[in-house]
Amino acid sequence: MDNEGLITLTKCGNTIAADEIASKLASNGITASLHDELNDPAYGAYGPNPGIEVRVFKKDYEQSLRILKEIRTSRSEQLPWCPRCGSDKIKALPNKEGKRSTPAILLGIVLMILSCAGLILPSFVEALASLRLYGYIISPFVLLGGVLLVLPKQDYKYYQCIECGKVFKK
Repeated sequence: MDNEGLITLTKCGNTIAADEIASKLASNGITASLHDELNDPAYGAYGPNPGIEVRVFKKDYEQSLRILKEIRTSRSEQLPWCPRCGSDKIKALPNKEGKRSTPAILLGIVLMILSCAGLILPSFVEALASLRLYGYIISPFVLLGGVLLVLPKQDYKYYQCIECGKVFKK
């Protein structure tokens, strides 16, 4: 291979990603070479963040960029990545259980009792307001609000970026 005709397509942080890109390029008829800076005799000469470069011939660069974009799109749909810096170096945090506070649960119970009383006891409705509007329209919404306050919140899976430290959910 003529080194003058090679150009760096991307730099990967691990061999799995580099091999995936190289094999996808090869399946599309593009010759790619990997340059592992970790195994280079001049280790550290390329800066503090050594990695594995995927190199292609200049004539194949544009097509390689399209293939690389497809790979990154499919990976971003499957794997979490940092919304701040774009890194795929992510660690999963323990699930935070969804819990409601005691006052919210008590408010939900009170709302459910009021709505049930409004639906069942017409005289209770007349005591609250002289309109039948409460019993037919407002009471079901109060019941729904009470139920939603009593039900536990949804659990979320949180991730943290190793590069910048941002905590996010996918």
